[in-house]
Amino acid sequence: MMKKIVILLALMLCGTVMWAQDEKNPVEVKKLPNLALSNLKAYFPDVEVLEAYTTSKKVKDEYTVVLANTVVVVFDKHGQWSRIAANDGEIPERMIDGRIKMNLSQTGHTSRVVKMSKDKKGNYEICLEDGTELRFDSQFKPVK
Repeated sequence: MMKKIVILLALMLCGTVMWAQDEKNPVEVKKLPNLALSNLKAYFPDVEVLEAYTTSKKVKDEYTVVLANTVVVVFDKHGQWSRIAANDGEIPERMIDGRIKMNLSQTGHTSRVVKMSKDKKGNYEICLEDGTELRFDSQFKPVK
């Protein structure tokens, strides 16, 4: 009986923690960091923002922006993009570093990039439409 109570309490705690991590706090687009606004204007000039919100986590704050073309962009607290996903939309080609595009071309990858992320160290991870996942270090060299 005691074992069941402990398990029940653990499950309740996990559920509470998961709920707290998923909390969205709506934010007005004009209140996004200036760099995020510049990126949106440069790469998605004619695309409507459907939703913008923050999520507070222990280590960092980030802004998530959902666009009308189904693209979702996540910006860090300074407005630098960290993740982008094109669900049915498309990541603008000019957002993809030329060295990554050159590597894709040289290695015969013809599928479009549908997800892309970069970490604080400058490492990139991209996912192609065909399911291929590729990683690049901060010098844009492929990582196996």
